[in-house]
Amino acid sequence: MEYYAHSNDSDNRATWQTLQDHLVNVSELAAGFAAEFGQEDAGRALGLLHDVGKRCPAFLRRLEGSAEHVDHSTAGAKIAVARYGDTAGSFLSYSLCGHHGGMPNGIKRTQASRKGSLSHSLTPLRDRLAKSVDGVDDMAEFASTLSLPSVQQVDFVRDKSKYSAKVPGAHMVFSFYLLEKFLYSSLVDADYLDTEKYATPEQAMLRERPRPTLASLNAALRDRMESLMNGAAKERAVNIARRSIYEDCLDSAGQSTGLFTLTVPTGGGKTLSSLAFALKHALANGQKRIIYVAPFTTIIEQTARVFKEIFGENAVLEHHSNYAFDDLSDDDSKLACRLAVQNWDAPIVVTTNVQLLESLYANRPGKSRKLHNIVNSVIVLDEAQTLPDELLLPTLAALEELAWGYSTSVVLCTATQPTLNDHWPFGSNPKEIVKRTEGFDEAFKNRVDFEVLGDVEEEDLVSRIIDHDQALCIVGTKKEARSLYDAVLQREREAGVVASENERPFDSGIFHLSAFMTPEHRTEMLDAIRTRLDPSPEGVPLQRCIVISTQLVEAGVDLDFPVVFREMAGLDSVMQAAGRCNREGRLPCATVHVFDYCIDSKRQKTLGWLEKMKDIGRAVLEQNEGVLDDDAVARFFARRYQAERLDAKGIFKELSSLDIVQSQFKCFSFEQYAIDYQLIEDDAVAVFVPRSQEGRKLRDQLLAADVPAKLANRLQRHCVSVPRWLIDRFDDDAIDFLEPFYLLKIDDGCRSFYREDVGLLLPGEEEWKDLIT
Repeated sequence: MEYYAHSNDSDNRATWQTLQDHLVNVSELAAGFAAEFGQEDAGRALGLLHDVGKRCPAFLRRLEGSAEHVDHSTAGAKIAVARYGDTAGSFLSYSLCGHHGGMPNGIKRTQASRKGSLSHSLTPLRDRLAKSVDGVDDMAEFASTLSLPSVQQVDFVRDKSKYSAKVPGAHMVFSFYLLEKFLYSSLVDADYLDTEKYATPEQAMLRERPRPTLASLNAALRDRMESLMNGAAKERAVNIARRSIYEDCLDSAGQSTGLFTLTVPTGGGKTLSSLAFALKHALANGQKRIIYVAPFTTIIEQTARVFKEIFGENAVLEHHSNYAFDDLSDDDSKLACRLAVQNWDAPIVVTTNVQLLESLYANRPGKSRKLHNIVNSVIVLDEAQTLPDELLLPTLAALEELAWGYSTSVVLCTATQPTLNDHWPFGSNPKEIVKRTEGFDEAFKNRVDFEVLGDVEEEDLVSRIIDHDQALCIVGTKKEARSLYDAVLQREREAGVVASENERPFDSGIFHLSAFMTPEHRTEMLDAIRTRLDPSPEGVPLQRCIVISTQLVEAGVDLDFPVVFREMAGLDSVMQAAGRCNREGRLPCATVHVFDYCIDSKRQKTLGWLEKMKDIGRAVLEQNEGVLDDDAVARFFARRYQAERLDAKGIFKELSSLDIVQSQFKCFSFEQYAIDYQLIEDDAVAVFVPRSQEGRKLRDQLLAADVPAKLANRLQRHCVSVPRWLIDRFDDDAIDFLEPFYLLKIDDGCRSFYREDVGLLLPGEEEWKDLIT
């Protein structure tokens, strides 16, 4: 009797995909993916066993239209244990049982995260393996006819020379964890790809569109860099230093794979220089792709735009929650990009910390399928100081193992390099790429002076800011940014700089930036700010440009102000803010004013962790007599890491325990790791704001959609993240719920809930319109 893996709309079974064809196809794909890290036979075994449970009458009835539930994944796991034994079989079983619903825990039930609730958890592997499966012996006999690898071939023993001499046992255990994750990724991506090839062959063909080679991209970047280096201002000190940094990156690129640091002062051109290192390094070591990672979407959007200008859209995959595929030039490009996002099959990937790091601990197939394409790549981690403190040890352990066991190079790139020397779990010692720092003081450190003002009342702060034609002020919270902006705007209206009836103060050069503005809106405002900051011809007055912002502008956003005000914060943040001041070195020197923001003599507080960083920064500055330099930053990081629990969820502690190996891999807790390893734990929801013409078109499509979730990617650039508790304060006339989105009604005829200068208006802030009768 013939059994099938997939059916279609036809009753003609000759057009259905046979189970044998699917298993063999997936096994070949998975074996090829796993061969990249030395586990070809394990990948083949997973592919041949993953859907063997479909060889039963119940699943055939389901293909014919029955609604009965069929567990088709447990059978393969039971066969794996019977064939390969408790240890290797259990190891394979996590991937087999989880290839659709997610990798389960081995024994324990999953616990909710600290700030969330758990509506459903997966059945632990132990319970799955204990259940009976009708016809499993017939399934096992069928599997044996498909050239299953032998017991001897499925061998997970790793090369002991690759384990850390510092803690070989802990490293061995952790390496098994990541090996399981990469095998899982190889299986689920192979399964998705073969299913797609059968169900939508025209879509699968788009994956085969030719991509530029790394060699051609390297040549294109070399040409661009030579053009930049030979520009009109090439003799300016900052540009001489940028060339030195670029040349050091090229000189260091011939080294073998491993961990690196790239410590470049803000404004040193690290984005393109780090990419130059990555491309040349990848070519020298036979690596396949570059993965450029940054913590904030503002950096990602700016970086991807630059890369696409150099290399073209087909070379660069932009993957983050705010990216709109519809911005691409043609329908095939849109679909090809959507497909590549699923598994990062592109020469250059530009993505966020969340997308990369959470994938290393995710247990679901959608988040995990891209993981195997990290093998044999170069990862550039921009703004490395933002690696999460409470998850630092499991994060560093994963980065180390990528370098040790998967031919991957990792570059930690920042102006404020965190002092991690004593915190690498397996004792790594990354190599610094930049060797020559002569001239850095003239080019970078002498660009700005720091003035620590201490406590400053809001009224005084407003006066200091508006005394300049162009100034940036960064504060710690959205509430502070709005309060200060309102105070600046009121003063400017009183002075006649902004007309009292003007609803667009940014047309007069007064700007507000915060996360209560949609990404689309923020991009528009940043473009307008850059236009005003463009150098004026000699003798022409500067255009007015006063910007009040949260910290979203202080890392990786290319702005150049003659003066910056920064509320007291962690010293890494203060130094990042300084990178927006005299960035191009056009002034002999400029000033960054550091202050504590006071209202009615009371210092304003930020959120818990940020307030702690502020206290540490203030203490270090006091100890250093107000001098902010590299030594002060190093002391700040030392205190910061002493004050924080670097494995707060106990993830690394568990994944480095010999108990896992001694239990024959039965006590992994993959679902728990995924819940605990989350970089953003706030319980927030997406509120769609149809403020623009494009947004209104999407609103109409959303209201007409049978499944609104299908529009998720396209809506993200038009969404604001709002804490769930705050949503409950909006009344039904302000917000509609269309799962999974909340839709903001821009106005209800009488009230306006979003303003073009500040973004989302909170309950009680909405503006009432005059009604004409």
